[in-house]
Amino acid sequence: MKIRAIFTGDVRFDQCPVFELNNKTNYFEMIIDKEIKYEKVVVEEDEEFLIFEIQNDIATMKNE
Repeated sequence: MKIRAIFTGDVRFDQCPVFELNNKTNYFEMIIDKEIKYEKVVVEEDEEFLIFEIQNDIATMKNE
């Protein structure tokens, strides 16, 4: 299972970066540029991020 997040403010643009949780570092890293990353706790506490669980090509939103 993968945990991914998107920042809702990015939907204004033509492309929306996706961040994936790296369980070893505990950071959400941008998939296309791993140098851009946010601590897991920052993403989880920021209401502007939508967090999804990805399993068997099915995305389920985790935010409550």
